[in-house]
Amino acid sequence: MAKYTILEIAGKQFKAEPGKPFEVTIQGEALEAKILMIVDDKVVIGKPYLKETVKLKILEQKKGKKIRVAKFHAKANYRKVRGFRPQISRVVMEA
Repeated sequence: MAKYTILEIAGKQFKAEPGKPFEVTIQGEALEAKILMIVDDKVVIGKPYLKETVKLKILEQKKGKKIRVAKFHAKANYRKVRGFRPQISRVVMEA
């Protein structure tokens, strides 16, 4: 089993260790990730990807921290506040 793996999910890179969960900002039933690099006793680097892919098991889906966006115009009595909470999935690598 590898010490850790560098994965690409939705254009972003994540360091994943077997059995250790991590968070991604993508929703879905079953996620599949491309492998960029595997680190074990030796390092295997893809050009840019390795041939195999890895399945990710979703542990939980939740909303992330709220981002507050405020618009303001001076002397015009214009104020607008909007919020956004990204959907976060907590996933773990399947063997």
